[in-house]
Amino acid sequence: MPSPLLCFAVRRLRGAAILGCTTVAVLIALGLTTHAASDAAAHSPPLGFEKDARPILADACFACHNEKKHKGHVDFTAFKDEKSVLRQRKVWRKAIEQIEAMEMPPEDEKQLSPEQKATLLAWMKQAANYVDCDRPAGIDPGPGPIRRLDRAEYNNTIRDLLGIDFDAGDAVGMPDEMSGSSYANLANGLILPPTLMDKYFASAEKVLDIAIGPADGGSPPQLEDKQKKQAKKAFDALFIARPGADSPPREAARKVLERFARRAYRRPLRDGEADRLLTLFDLSQADGEKFELSVRLACKAVLVSPHFLMRVEQERPSTNGKAATGLDDYELATRLSYFLWSSMPDEPLFELAGQHKLSDPLILEQQVRRMIADPKAKALTDQFGMQWLQTRKVMTARPSTEFFPTFTNDLRQAMFDESYTFFDKLREEDRSVLDLLNADYTYVNEELARHYGIPDVKGKELRKVSLKPEYHRGGLLGMGSMLSLTSHTFRTSPTLRGKYVLEVIFGTPPPPPPPNAGGMFKNEKRGEAKSFREQMAMHASQPACASCHKRIDPLGYGLENFDAVGRWRNDAGGRPLDNDGILPSGEKFVGPMELREVVLKHQDEFVHNLAEQMLTYALGRDLEYYDECAVRDVTQCLQQNGYRFSSLVLGIVKSHPFQHRRASNAMLDD
Repeated sequence: MPSPLLCFAVRRLRGAAILGCTTVAVLIALGLTTHAASDAAAHSPPLGFEKDARPILADACFACHNEKKHKGHVDFTAFKDEKSVLRQRKVWRKAIEQIEAMEMPPEDEKQLSPEQKATLLAWMKQAANYVDCDRPAGIDPGPGPIRRLDRAEYNNTIRDLLGIDFDAGDAVGMPDEMSGSSYANLANGLILPPTLMDKYFASAEKVLDIAIGPADGGSPPQLEDKQKKQAKKAFDALFIARPGADSPPREAARKVLERFARRAYRRPLRDGEADRLLTLFDLSQADGEKFELSVRLACKAVLVSPHFLMRVEQERPSTNGKAATGLDDYELATRLSYFLWSSMPDEPLFELAGQHKLSDPLILEQQVRRMIADPKAKALTDQFGMQWLQTRKVMTARPSTEFFPTFTNDLRQAMFDESYTFFDKLREEDRSVLDLLNADYTYVNEELARHYGIPDVKGKELRKVSLKPEYHRGGLLGMGSMLSLTSHTFRTSPTLRGKYVLEVIFGTPPPPPPPNAGGMFKNEKRGEAKSFREQMAMHASQPACASCHKRIDPLGYGLENFDAVGRWRNDAGGRPLDNDGILPSGEKFVGPMELREVVLKHQDEFVHNLAEQMLTYALGRDLEYYDECAVRDVTQCLQQNGYRFSSLVLGIVKSHPFQHRRASNAMLDD
């Protein structure tokens, strides 16, 4: 007699992302090189904290950064020893920014002597970059977080599991996780509330209606011709066994369900899992259901199982005293496929995992190269590239057709397509990632080419064009998508453009503006005598805003030759442009070309940031201080291989945190 809990399950299955405003990170990107610290600083323990650094902090910093008055949310008095210091590398990076920009200590507080400043900066730079990559217990690879599939991963997995192109998430109104500039696949944002679980039940119904047929045996859903063909193939692929004289229904169902569940769970079935699915089949058969509909009930259980909806890796203890334990081949296949394809492993990966060959370095590299070249790797552009570059926002960018009549939806789409195609071709053609900073080509259609002033381009389809100096383009800083999404309704925004350079290119975003930042340019549309830059300077002179704007705005002024929708201009309404800038590092530039040259001088910081961003995406979690060793290895791999896109991906796949997870008995530092 089945239990009440099992009966309830059957009924259910049958039912329908630190130091205040002045922590702007232009210093790291432009003039402060903590990312590109020397190997000596990276691998040498910092100067003595208690002897060298803490006395200076006590003398100059404790008054504002203590337990009661923790200005900028930092309490320096809380750091008691070397261990506590080394776990807060980001704090020291931010503090370095403040000191080198002469923002800390504040002007009205006691200042550091030249000797104190030199000692404190030397110590902070070592603390900010030091990670013991050779510690006896090994490097902590971090946890293997349990997380559900995000919406894109869910849709792609349904597609590859059943062979049906069907937006299951959209069909039942699943929410889209993407928001802001974080990645949709990060574990800390992938919760599973009851309302979403209801969506998964409804989605499973719709998917199985197509693949097998409605549960009530009624008419199948209305499908397009392509979907009808896919549905027939899905049915034939699913029912690899049918009842017959030599195959009783239960035996045939076992063969069907074992294969389906193995692929859906992305691993071999464990003891008892097939039997539990067959119990559902038995109950349905006892109710007189046809074979296919009884299998359908068990398949629905698979599609709403945590083993399908979640990515779960088995915890294992270390057997050698190390902090890490290696993934098994199936777990590695799953990490790899969701990294590059946002979907489940295909049959070659399953086969290699079953043979325990995927972890072989040579075979693994062969598979990575195969997967990068596969059209399914467009998912890496969709889910990583476009989220990192933020260019989807151009579709809702603020410039209005009231002020820019040519900024139509078609032009917005072409701008997005340019950035999408540019990034995807880096993958497809294995180009240098430095092309994102300075390329002599781009992809445009007739409308976008006309917008850019590029002649002889016809048609709606994008095509690759070579860029001449007079086109003033090349890389992200010349793309209409970036320039438009960082503008206001009727004007450019040097602040938003400078923020984009810091946040996206160098990975050092400024904090949100303080609540009292206030509005500006209230009368600018009425044509006041003051220039745009003077109005910006008036706003930036406010105490709450000054320290931010003097670091961000110069970067944006360098792009003032581009109007709010990315068209080139030589003046602003007949007035000369304010397109020159001076950075905290002392570097000067005039216009986009000289700004691009300045950015190129800091390509190491860009590459370091790109490695951090893609590793974050690949692991599905925020990086910690112990991941710095892997980031440096990936960066080195890029530098040694001409910055090719494949070397970025291979460096991440071969990295310690990608191939390992924290051992369940790991002894970690306090």
